[in-house]
Amino acid sequence: MVVKARRTVCIPLELNGNAIDSLHATRDPYQTCQNRTIEYCWPDHPKRPDDLCTSKGDAEAALYHPLREHTDGLHANLVQKAIKDAVSAVSACKSNWKGGRRVSKPSFENRRDAEWAMRYDKRAATYSRYKVSLATVDGRVEGRYVLPAELKGTPYATYVLNRRWSFSTSTLVYDGERFWLHASMQRTYTTTPTPPTPTNIDEGDLEAQEDAIRILGVDRNVKGSLAVTSTGGFYGNADALNDYRARQEALRGELQQAGTHAAHERLKARRGREWRHYDDLVHRVANAIVDDALKVEATHVVFEALTDIRSRISNLPKFQQWLFSKLYETVEYKLEPYGVVVDTVNPAYTSQMCSRTDCNCVSKRNRDGKDFECVECGYAVDADYNAARNIGLRYLEKQHPASHTRSSGWATSQLALMSGTLTPAGTFVGRDWASTGKPTTSVAGH
Repeated sequence: MVVKARRTVCIPLELNGNAIDSLHATRDPYQTCQNRTIEYCWPDHPKRPDDLCTSKGDAEAALYHPLREHTDGLHANLVQKAIKDAVSAVSACKSNWKGGRRVSKPSFENRRDAEWAMRYDKRAATYSRYKVSLATVDGRVEGRYVLPAELKGTPYATYVLNRRWSFSTSTLVYDGERFWLHASMQRTYTTTPTPPTPTNIDEGDLEAQEDAIRILGVDRNVKGSLAVTSTGGFYGNADALNDYRARQEALRGELQQAGTHAAHERLKARRGREWRHYDDLVHRVANAIVDDALKVEATHVVFEALTDIRSRISNLPKFQQWLFSKLYETVEYKLEPYGVVVDTVNPAYTSQMCSRTDCNCVSKRNRDGKDFECVECGYAVDADYNAARNIGLRYLEKQHPASHTRSSGWATSQLALMSGTLTPAGTFVGRDWASTGKPTTSVAGH
């Protein structure tokens, strides 16, 4: 099976003054194309979600040639990308509307001190390992990558300098201070995975890899590790993140209270820096979860539903919900090329329930902080790891029971663990798993 992997590497750019002016000038017609597309896709006073146009083909057929004439000098591919950006924004609104959430008509602003982005594919940009050439209304401009002194172990060295990875459509981002290239790197893999066969199903009943359902459960947390997987991966440091955010807020408060010109300039200089820190953390944790999923050949990655997380969040819930949602979306985007489904499940009592399939104990006494020990069977393990297992098992039990049949034959439902897999019925597949041991943790995103 041939699959494509994608990774995004954020690279700061070094540009001269003329190049900067040309990119800002290019943003003007690009933003015009976006807003004209919004006007086309969003009729006056829509009554229901289906009133919104979310067909990129329809929008491009109606708008491409008029926009090309109106924005003379803007690269043809940038016109297409601007149309696609706007249609995607309307599509997101349509999905939220159907989900019962309030929506408002999108708009794209263009101010010199505001953040914005433009997408470039290989027709409008030429990517190399150390620089990029970008199409603008004034012709091509060149930006050199600003690199750290030590490259070993960095995403730049791992993906950009690695000849097995190639550039695909990437995003130019202006954060209010400087320009960044969010370089999208892709690589093609050829895999021939063989699913393990459970003991209660004859080998002849298994016709294809597509019939094996293997779940990776993921628990997200506001304390301790940001994300914990059912394979024993502990990623991100939520405590360090909260401490960092608290320090940033305190600093902003001090500068705002000072009210001096120097304080204002310092605030302005910090704009975007904090959010780049969060984005970088999310991408590193997401990459670790994706690696776990690919190692165990997972078909599904399952998180707990955000609506139930809110009850556990007391520290600036809007921020935490944004972070959890961003992590989910990033994992979903990174796994899309592999065909791995990313979904959610109701996590009620997953932190209090014993994840041994031969024990049905649910009790508040089972959990003490980050430690879990079942009061009935004595099963002891990290509490977040136990929750990750329960999240995966619940999805298996509710969505894909072990007896589920597909048109091509039997579907084997399994939860990916540290060693081997586990069926909802309690049957272990592959090597035996030490059920009373605590997982070996690996940490990313400190």
